[in-house]
Amino acid sequence: MRRMRRLTGVDNLFLKQEKSTQPQHTIKAVVLDPAAAQQPLTFEAIRAALPALVERIEPLRWQLLRSRLGRPWWIERPNIDLDHHVKRVSVPAPGGDRELSAQINEINMGGLDHSRPSWQLWYVDGLVDGRIALVLKLHHTLADGMASLRLLETMLSADPDEPLPGVTRSLTDERRPGAARWYGTLLRHQAAAAARFPNVLARSARTIQTVRARRKAGRPGFAEAFAAPSAPFNAPFTERREFAFVTCDLDQIKTVKTAFGVTVNDVYLAVCSGAVRSYLQRHGELAAESLSAVVPVAIRPRGAEVDWGNQVTTWYTSLATDIADPVRRLHQISANTKAARAVHDERDLWLFGDWMEYWPLFWFYGRALPILGAATKKRPTYSLIASNVPGPRGRLYFGGAPVEKLISVGPIVYPYGLNFTGWSYRDDMTIGMQACSDHIPDIWEIADGIQVALAELCSLAGESVAVGQAGTG
Repeated sequence: MRRMRRLTGVDNLFLKQEKSTQPQHTIKAVVLDPAAAQQPLTFEAIRAALPALVERIEPLRWQLLRSRLGRPWWIERPNIDLDHHVKRVSVPAPGGDRELSAQINEINMGGLDHSRPSWQLWYVDGLVDGRIALVLKLHHTLADGMASLRLLETMLSADPDEPLPGVTRSLTDERRPGAARWYGTLLRHQAAAAARFPNVLARSARTIQTVRARRKAGRPGFAEAFAAPSAPFNAPFTERREFAFVTCDLDQIKTVKTAFGVTVNDVYLAVCSGAVRSYLQRHGELAAESLSAVVPVAIRPRGAEVDWGNQVTTWYTSLATDIADPVRRLHQISANTKAARAVHDERDLWLFGDWMEYWPLFWFYGRALPILGAATKKRPTYSLIASNVPGPRGRLYFGGAPVEKLISVGPIVYPYGLNFTGWSYRDDMTIGMQACSDHIPDIWEIADGIQVALAELCSLAGESVAVGQAGTG
């Protein structure tokens, strides 16, 4: 029997906060040009290749095995039901970004069936110029941003001559162990966790001392919880969603970065902030105080092989939406992220995840926090989620078809009713976004606002460079 894998406390969080109005899957979409493929990339060809992809990509074989005694486990079930896991749909003409976004939105709505491996792949045709898209709906328990990138790089290839994969070995479904072995395994895990508990307590005490020392010294840190005003998207949401994506020129982002001495992530947060600010201002909802963001940050050891599951911490930072001037806003965001980085560097990054191995913090986040949020509607904990994953710089292929675009978006979690997910690929950064359509009925207003915000910063960057050159002439 293969060795089962137990979900970590952080992985389990995504299960515990899941409900019909809050499914916890992510979307990963790949836009392909099939004209150069090694073979016709028909739906039938993709469907036939699925068993080989499942063989190649380990988490696509995992099915949840729930337990009343602690966290669930992953058990291998590689013999998937193709009719359930791979679907086909066509977008209406003209097959552009808006039509693709609308179809991704339809795929995104509704949860996944955990009685099977927690994913589905959609073959989307009808795109402009004969393009197709493969849209993967993947539960967040399986992979964070870095693990999802590993999944896509395993599925795709840097070799334009590599054909679609074929099955090389036969895999059998793993059975649930007998009662004696099952409970013995659980007891060993509980005993090991109990043995580590004093260490977790000691690390917690050191972290509290670090927090107190920073505050006593008056050094800036994370944005305060419940300090941001409520925005329309912070209200409780329904099952309905709105999704859009926009592709930005990475060279333009880097031009702004260089001109103003900030980071790519600062520019990313600034264009998201500018788009939200403009949207709220147009609708008469812009508050005098700034909104804030939950920013997931990878904590995997540098150079280590990326494992599956979730290994992230979070920064909490103000988005400076109270500042009208785009350059001042960008510099303030940069100062905020520098403070967040300083906190990050002095904290025990693994402590939150380790506590969730012992303590049902996921219950607090999944149940108590919405109740608290409902009682304090004017002050959500934080405003929105904004993540940014650096993707591949080289060209990728699938069955010889070049990948033209990578699109991603993560889930919304009350009260964070707006999610921005940036993925870079080659010379572009594609930013996906989703919200509840009850609160943002046309999310394309925000998507278009991102392009406007970036163009404005690019123009101001050009002026800054010109002034600098004149000053040294």
